[in-house]
Amino acid sequence: MSYTWDLSELDRASSVSVTQQLVDFVAARIDRGELAPGEKLPPTRELATAAGVNHLTAARVYRKLAEQGYVTAAVGRGTFVRTLPPDPDRGEQDDDWQAAVLPDRPVSWASTAALDASFRLAQDPEVLSMAAGFPSGELIPVDDLARVSAEVFEEVGADALAYISAEGLPELREELAARGRRSGFAYGADEIIVTSGARQGLDLVARATLRPGDVAVIESPSFIGMLVSLQETGARVIGVPVDEDGFDVDALERILARHEVKLVALQSACQNPTGRDLSPERAQRLVALARERSFLILEDGVYATLRFEGTERPRLRASAPGHVVYVDSLSKTVGGGLRLGWIAARGPLLGRLALMKTNADMATSTLTQHIAARYLRSGAHEKHTARASAAYRRHRDALCSALESHLAGEATWHPPVGGHHVWVTLRRPVDERALYLEALRAGVSYTPGSAASVEPPSRTSMRLSFPLLAPEQLEEAVRRFAVALRAAHRAQRASLTLPVS
Repeated sequence: MSYTWDLSELDRASSVSVTQQLVDFVAARIDRGELAPGEKLPPTRELATAAGVNHLTAARVYRKLAEQGYVTAAVGRGTFVRTLPPDPDRGEQDDDWQAAVLPDRPVSWASTAALDASFRLAQDPEVLSMAAGFPSGELIPVDDLARVSAEVFEEVGADALAYISAEGLPELREELAARGRRSGFAYGADEIIVTSGARQGLDLVARATLRPGDVAVIESPSFIGMLVSLQETGARVIGVPVDEDGFDVDALERILARHEVKLVALQSACQNPTGRDLSPERAQRLVALARERSFLILEDGVYATLRFEGTERPRLRASAPGHVVYVDSLSKTVGGGLRLGWIAARGPLLGRLALMKTNADMATSTLTQHIAARYLRSGAHEKHTARASAAYRRHRDALCSALESHLAGEATWHPPVGGHHVWVTLRRPVDERALYLEALRAGVSYTPGSAASVEPPSRTSMRLSFPLLAPEQLEEAVRRFAVALRAAHRAQRASLTLPVS
């Protein structure tokens, strides 16, 4: 970030000390969101020089901010804006001591903003959210689920709430395996472990296969949750670009020439956030490399059945079941609150995953599994997915039309072949955080591109998600974004003309 703060309004004749004025200046910027959670503040010597005070005064400023709960310091790393805001009414309930004993966990403003926008801002009626890839509430099959839920209690009774094995309900595993045989992600029910959503599946696979210092490769940009799961193992995570043919296997080969890779993670169909497919030629080469170099592939298929263009692709696991572990869920087709996902694997990895699942939560909700098994067996899911895909295609087309109307010449994008998102890249450079704050002021949210990327991207990009907004709302959301973009460019030009204090 730039540390050129304008401190020209410091009043050295004021009854308020310069120290307190500096404390108030930084605190106000944090309160307004101009300094984001996890952001690093300038070193005390730089603050002292900019403010015309001595180093001890600058250190006193940061100490007061820490006492008020605005910042936290890490020896050898610097001073950072706290992830949680200070609580002015905490009284004697002061829990700041916990920061000293909790392990260090890097936090970026972009990932914090992405989580906030996905959950809190998605519920804000004043904000048009293009940040959340959640299914539209209007498309959730409520009637079908209500019917099978009643059937579960009528037929199963109290056993619907009984403990079951960590691997999952046998009837559900059979239903999933039947779909696996058609799509190529599984051959039998004994390969399936039911999870609490795909997110748990990704996390279990990452922890089962990676240790600190191992090398993992992931497409970049990627699903934020997959990226976080890999990073939190302590492994070195290297990003590989995604283009119109999906995951760049040539780039992977260059990495393999220098590193022993343990795991490669990707979405091979309707990728999040680009909406692209991995080409058959690249898929074949990727599987061949996994066999040659003895690494595992983590294949995430959550969007694979939500297609707008072309036919459904066979999963990577179809051609290399021993080298590919597959994760999927009903979250994107039915509803995220169902929390029903699964892993398909075999060999020693399968046993390790089952044990880790037991240790994590014993088993996924028995009731949810009974409901899902009957829902899938009824045939309603295939009809629902076809309806949902048609509806989301209309949303996609509306978003792309709005982009053409309001951002032609300012950005590039490719209509996704499936999924919930459009990946947009701006032609002109603009500060990502400044643009995001302008967008919130304009009443629109999205996912900043750096939150989905392994390394800071060289160009400003963003993920725009379309399921939650009606076509006319998507038009308004993009109009607001265009207003925010113009405001960010104006502010950037103005900052370049101001003298540095």
